[in-house]
Amino acid sequence: MHDMECKMPEKMAVKRVCLLIGILGFLASLITTVNADDELASVAFLPVEKFDSYLPADVLPHPWHTIGSLNDDLKVMIQTWAESPVTGNHISGKGVEIYDNSELDGQGIGFGKHFIQPPVGPLFLGFDFRLDARQGNPKSMQLTAELGRGAQAPVVITASTIDGIQIKTASGEQYKLEDCKPGTWYHVSIVGDTQSNEIHISVTPHTNAKKFGWRTLKRKDYEVVQLPMAMGQPTDIWFQSVAPKEATGAWNIDNVVMAGDVAAPRQRWWSFEPDMKNADPKRKVFAYYFPPFSAYGHDEDPALSWSYWQWNNLAEGLDPRRRDAGCKMQYIALPRVPLLEIRDKKVVKAYEMAEEVKLGMMMGMDGFITDFNHNTKGGWGWFNMMSMSLMDAAAKTDGKFGIIPAIYSYPSQSGVNGEADEGNDPKLHAQNPITLDALKHPGVYKTEHGKPLISMWLTERHSPQWWRGVLDELEKQGVPSELFTQFNSMGRVEDFSKIAYGMGHWGPRAPTPYGWYDAARSHTKVLAYPIVAQDVRTRGAHLVEAQNSRTIRKLWTDAINLKADWAVINTWTDYSEQAQMPSTVIGYGLYDLNAYYTQWFKTRKQPQIIRDVLYYSHRRQHTEAPQLHGVRWKFGKDMNVNSSPEMNQIELLAFLKLPGTLVIKIDDKVYRQKSDGGITSLMVPLPKNKRFVPYFAVERNGKETLGDYGRYTIFEKVDFPNLLYHYGMIVE
Repeated sequence: MHDMECKMPEKMAVKRVCLLIGILGFLASLITTVNADDELASVAFLPVEKFDSYLPADVLPHPWHTIGSLNDDLKVMIQTWAESPVTGNHISGKGVEIYDNSELDGQGIGFGKHFIQPPVGPLFLGFDFRLDARQGNPKSMQLTAELGRGAQAPVVITASTIDGIQIKTASGEQYKLEDCKPGTWYHVSIVGDTQSNEIHISVTPHTNAKKFGWRTLKRKDYEVVQLPMAMGQPTDIWFQSVAPKEATGAWNIDNVVMAGDVAAPRQRWWSFEPDMKNADPKRKVFAYYFPPFSAYGHDEDPALSWSYWQWNNLAEGLDPRRRDAGCKMQYIALPRVPLLEIRDKKVVKAYEMAEEVKLGMMMGMDGFITDFNHNTKGGWGWFNMMSMSLMDAAAKTDGKFGIIPAIYSYPSQSGVNGEADEGNDPKLHAQNPITLDALKHPGVYKTEHGKPLISMWLTERHSPQWWRGVLDELEKQGVPSELFTQFNSMGRVEDFSKIAYGMGHWGPRAPTPYGWYDAARSHTKVLAYPIVAQDVRTRGAHLVEAQNSRTIRKLWTDAINLKADWAVINTWTDYSEQAQMPSTVIGYGLYDLNAYYTQWFKTRKQPQIIRDVLYYSHRRQHTEAPQLHGVRWKFGKDMNVNSSPEMNQIELLAFLKLPGTLVIKIDDKVYRQKSDGGITSLMVPLPKNKRFVPYFAVERNGKETLGDYGRYTIFEKVDFPNLLYHYGMIVE
């Protein structure tokens, strides 16, 4: 898919080799160094906004806000014609229109967003805009786009037909980047660093109105510009019409995307002090890593990236099974800042995989269970390279983090009773270079016997006899290995007991009765308990009711109380079912919860809560909300057995250092629940036919000690439904 190398002159090649050596050296420090940070900073609150999920001809909802006095002649609205062709969504696509039809007023109207500052380090900003040629007198209009902290804005971009698209520089002068033609869309891309006033900026016109989609835009080369001051850690972005009052016309803005350091330290956000000194060495935590759906960001403008458009967009390559859901994925990994100095995609991918290992280690994990595939068609050659790169990163942790290769066979049929044996020689599976390279790799996870583990999702598609053949052949190949199962059923547990080192199960998707422990405990020395948060699939538009955070909390509690040996987070990256890595719409909510429970699980002692943290979760709509597009989603039974009826609830999950009262406010309605401290969940009904932003707080002695509005507006009506549970947090 992306498996190619750039050709370059010999001198450049030498320079690239030196750069590669430097990057690889940096990877080790990236993984093993976690610095404390006393200030709240996160990329989770940065805008990653396409505006497509909002209703057309509607006001701009929270967390965005409008600027200036608005009326029938002065509007800031979500409009379908404000959809950028770079996106190419002709069904539910939208953008923001700043509309001025008054010759007496309008100067300064616009919109913006306030957010928590990003961490110190690299920073990216991208957006699309155009001057609408159909409205008013376009030649009189002028736009400003600014990024800064309050009134102080290091990044100030202006656009007008007279002066073109300009940016304010360190000299105080305006530097022209591109002409500004009415009716033409422009994509702006800025790469910088919070501690520097030097940025790289590119402004690319979308010149062919008949073509749409991110593939049709070849981004112009970056230019280096010195800003009046360092970018700093911004907290505000805004777009305003700043033309004279008598000017009339309209600006369209779309695809506002920011990115920063996703792997920055998280400890300041946690309710506990991370401490693994007393961890039981036999208790391990892994996460399932599906390489096709990783971050995809460091090698390109994230607003033009494969994942942002191909996965999170209705019109780009969407198969019929997902069309009624409106997109392939309803959330994706948080975007990464491009590494402009590196052109080799494999080196860039190595950097990304090192970040993944750093995130895993920071959370307290011991490794990933990572897919490989003997069939290298359909992009799997590239995905195998990614998995090997993940092993390279793990190899630099001095054994603190390891990878369990889950190596797919290539069966003509599948099932849960060995149906895949037919036509698949176990000796050939063991002899395949992909199998041997993975199991011989220094980054592979090894058991206390010094043997690497091999695995496969849906292990029972092959019989125990087939797996015995694989293990015997690996022994002959000089790579004695052990088997870790990933079952999707429970009927073959006893059959595998004589050949499996440990057993895991894909797990439930609801807080319903689950018999895995009873089924497997007596048949394995290493019982792995699955950790799942929710399961929402655009393919077929169906889901299982997870009841906010109840599912993930129940599974962690079961794993702890039942004394499971391992816990396996299913999954880290598989967005087609559910992923728990730092992502859009869930932020670090699940990541931080997993960090707390991981320490509890591994140390056998509940971590002391040292600061108040309020987690909240809810959908952005009632399940019966009217919709403009798509089908009504179907709620299925958990594991096709247990009912988990659809629910409409807003949850406040509080981690409190002292007793207090939990509060959820929905407009003028207030819900309260007392807490003795520790972990307390307050669930309240999500009302139907109502638009609002919930407010979450904790009170002590009748006074609020911590509180804020949530990140998301809940809508009374939607375009395409989105039944994912969204997560956020408020930290002391």
